Amino acid sequence: MLVETKRSVGKKYFYTQTDENLNFLGHIHNSYEFITVTDGKLDCIVYDKRYTLEPGKAMLIMPNHVHRYETPKSSKSFLCIFSPDYVAEFHNDTAALGYVCSLFNYSDRRGVDLLREDKSNIYIKKGILYGICGHAYGALSRDLAGGGEMYAIEVRLIEYIRSNYDSGITLRQMALDLGYNYSYLSDMFNKVFGCGFSKFVNRLKVDDAAELLKTGNLSIAQISVYCGFNNIRTLNARFKEIYGVTPSEYRKNARNEK
Repeated sequence: MLVETKRSVGKKYFYTQTDENLNFLGHIHNSYEFITVTDGKLDCIVYDKRYTLEPGKAMLIMPNHVHRYETPKSSKSFLCIFSPDYVAEFHNDTAALGYVCSLFNYSDRRGVDLLREDKSNIYIKKGILYGICGHAYGALSRDLAGGGEMYAIEVRLIEYIRSNYDSGITLRQMALDLGYNYSYLSDMFNKVFGCGFSKFVNRLKVDDAAELLKTGNLSIAQISVYCGFNNIRTLNARFKEIYGVTPSEYRKNARNEK
């Protein structure tokens, strides 16, 4: 999920998941992300600002802002990612105002159930999503950890990685190409994305491979090349580390769910 252009560019994109003990590296996409906790506590870190979610609380993260999740002890949560066209009027009114996220009270279990149900039609989903945006509106925050300059740096790093991850890039080469201090960039990855550079790049490549396995017809060999892996064996190893299954098993499961 790291830098999720596959999710973010499509219109009418809608995705939900439920998790136990969610821990997820820093990521960014052009969609809204709504998350609520049903049990335990979950930390949502937006840039370097930490918000704690517990039952009765929820978070709406605006498009194009780096965020990650950590579970201190235990948590159960529901997450929904949806493209701006689901809430077009809200998006048009707020997109240019610099809002980053909103922490607000939320306890609509029925709404969560309807978002999760495949049978719910688009108008039901839009109504619930507009309701979420309405709850979030009064608590929207413009606070941008590190300021606008830091945000611009992070976006620049992400764009560089997306353009070059299939060419065996290194943190040192990126620092040289972009004119940043190597130690500064190393510290930034650990602070903002919650992991080192290599782990971030590998996770991004695997997540892109997963998206192609679900939605495309490329062979696994073609996907391994497209996503910057030296061979299928390397893709298999990295994929299983992160998703717990091989690429072929993942593709089979994804197609069975349709």
